Amino acid sequence: MSLARLRAFVRLRRARLRGWLALFRMLLAALRGRVDEIWVGDSHSVTFNTAQPPLPGILRTAERRWTWHLGPRVMYSIARDDFPPTLLRTARLVARVPGARDAAWFFSFGEIDIRCHLAPRLAQGADADFVATYVERVRGLVGRLGTRTGTIVVPVPPCLDSYDHAAFPVAGSPEERLVAHGAVRTALTAAVDATPGLRLLDVTEALAGPDGLMRDELTDDGCHTNAAGRAAVRHEVSVLLRATLPRPRG
Repeated sequence: MSLARLRAFVRLRRARLRGWLALFRMLLAALRGRVDEIWVGDSHSVTFNTAQPPLPGILRTAERRWTWHLGPRVMYSIARDDFPPTLLRTARLVARVPGARDAAWFFSFGEIDIRCHLAPRLAQGADADFVATYVERVRGLVGRLGTRTGTIVVPVPPCLDSYDHAAFPVAGSPEERLVAHGAVRTALTAAVDATPGLRLLDVTEALAGPDGLMRDELTDDGCHTNAAGRAAVRHEVSVLLRATLPRPRG
């Protein structure tokens, strides 16, 4: 084995070990009754909950709150290929831990779809039918996790043209991205309404300005929430959770 391949092998092993250790810490916290929410998703699942950089992996993003950041995953590829095999296999382990099983699970994907590929595709006559398949994938994962309810998050309103990322550039005009966001939002609402065991967290009205784009004061890069945007999202989460708390018997 060459030195380069050996180094790559060691890095891979270290990454896997860190992943398992992070999972163990999360499950241990859940076992102790110290986990209320678990978020699975793209970078927004992190920035909705903490100011720290959205590095892929499992991390505690707040007191009693954890995020499993899967990297720049898109809704379209999850609909086509399902969630990563590691997550699907691990879900069976999570289902054995009551504190994790009973946590509120949130699934946040789709912003990259709107920003990078969906707007021009819709303009060329494509549709958003894959959204319903994505919802079905989430339903399947919720079943594996053994949790009572899964919450699907509507993507943030379209970003400004000023947001620039070499690997994920902005595609389409702001008007085209607004159309794409509306199509995804409508499709998610319809699919979740028709799927038992799922509910919707729609942060559009909390984050969007009169033009439909994210308000300037809620973002520093035109795409991800800053502290003010995070506070707006967390308020919507609190409202949703309070509205769906089980009623006491008696």
